[in-house]
Order: sequence, then C-alpha cells, then structure tokens
Amino acid sequence: MVESRGACLRAVLGKVALEFERGVRVLFSKPAENIAFIVSTPLWLAFFILTLRGYGVIELSTIDLQLFLWVAYAFSLYTTWLWSFGHGIMDEGYDGVLEYVLAGGEDLLIHFIGWGLSLITYELMDLIVIMGSFAILFNTGVSLINPSLLASSIVLVTLELLFISVIYSMLVIRLKSNWVITNIIQFILPTLGGLIPGEVNGYVKVINKYSPIAYPVVLMRESALGINEINMPITLQLTYSIIMIIVLGALAWIIVNITTARLRRSGQLGLY
Repeated sequence: MVESRGACLRAVLGKVALEFERGVRVLFSKPAENIAFIVSTPLWLAFFILTLRGYGVIELSTIDLQLFLWVAYAFSLYTTWLWSFGHGIMDEGYDGVLEYVLAGGEDLLIHFIGWGLSLITYELMDLIVIMGSFAILFNTGVSLINPSLLASSIVLVTLELLFISVIYSMLVIRLKSNWVITNIIQFILPTLGGLIPGEVNGYVKVINKYSPIAYPVVLMRESALGINEINMPITLQLTYSIIMIIVLGALAWIIVNITTARLRRSGQLGLY
C-alpha cells in the first residue's frame, strides 16, 4: 500500500514537472513580450509616485517608499496570475487546448498547477525589476527584515493566486460571463486580498485582519519591513494562510472536476 502511494505520488510529481517544463519553454518563447509585461508595472507605479512628488502632492519617507515597493510587487503578482495565467487558461479553452490535454489522458488540474508554477520565473524577474527600479529612481535600498518568512509568504501568495486564478477561469468558462466575473474579481480581490496596506486607514486594517485571503500578502510586507500590520501573531497568520490555501485548492479541484465531467459528457466547455 505504501509503495503504491509512493509510486502514485511520483507519477503525479513527474507530470507536474513535465507541465512546468513546457510552461517555462512557452514563457521564454516570447522574450520581447515578457520584458514589456514585467517592466510595465513597476515603472508605471514609480513614475506615478514621481509625478505626485513633482507636483508637491506627497512627500514620502523611506518607510513609505519601502511600503510602495511591496505594494507594487503584490500588484504585479495579482496581474501575473489573474490576467496572464487566468486568461491564459481561458484562451486554452477557446483554442481547444484543454480538450487536447484531456485526450492525452492528463488531468486538467495537474496541467494548470504545472503550467502555473512556471510563472515563478515571472515572479522572480518582477521582484528584481521592481527592486532595481526603486533603487535607481528613489535611491532606496530594499528592506528584508526576515528573508525566510518573506520567501515563505511569496510561496503562499503564489499557491493562493494559482488556485484563485483556476477558480476564476473555470467560472468564466462555465458561466459564459467574462466581463461580469472579471469586474467582480478586479474590485473585490484588491480589497479583500491584502493588496492595500493597513497603514492607509483603519478600515483597510480591519479588512486585512479579518479577510483570510489577505494574510499571505500582509505577511510579505510584514516580513520585509519588520512590522505587524494587523496586530496578529505571525504563526497564526501562517496557519490561517495554509488553511485558506487548502480550502481554495479543494474548491479548484471540485470546479475543475465538474468542468472535466462536462467536457467529457458534452464535448465542449460551454464557451459558446
């Protein structure tokens, strides 16, 4: 029994690794597009801050700039996962790739996880570009108070956004309501997902404290800046983050299985 489970686990990991390799090859097949996508977010925010400073609207301290840096990175993560990865899944549905994956005997969720994990390369490049742009434009070094916790929080954010993106794309495919679901997601997630720092005002701090999907992003800022943004023990934030990721993973598994069953039964994903 134990050997059988081990063999099954190795087979699943092997398939995920194969999808990861394919995803990396696809990502690096369009270098110009990748560079434009990665550079646009931090530069947009940096020049926005410079414009406000030029007109005397704001004066930012070093801590404020550090906070903006990690807000920029969180924003780039949301952009990468929801709009690049999530819409990529939808494009695969439109182009018939998902049918091809199933016809090859592969599991859709394994395909999504393997392909999604390849976006870690995007995340690392995003972080390097954001750090570099802030260092050049604002002469601001990067604060890393707890590097190990920062790395853990980035992994948690990655898994959380991976599953949220899968759920989002499957709902769009299933309900045929791209603009409705997208509008709901783009307004709700930045608020409930911890994208806005609790330092902005008390209301945001309360939302970040009681929204379980916010904890990984909040942890990322806390580990970098050495603050406790929501006055909650770090171990408790980690525990809630892991529980939420397990819940999101279970929801993604259920929704993908429903979509797979529909595809096998009717031969289409409900896109038309």
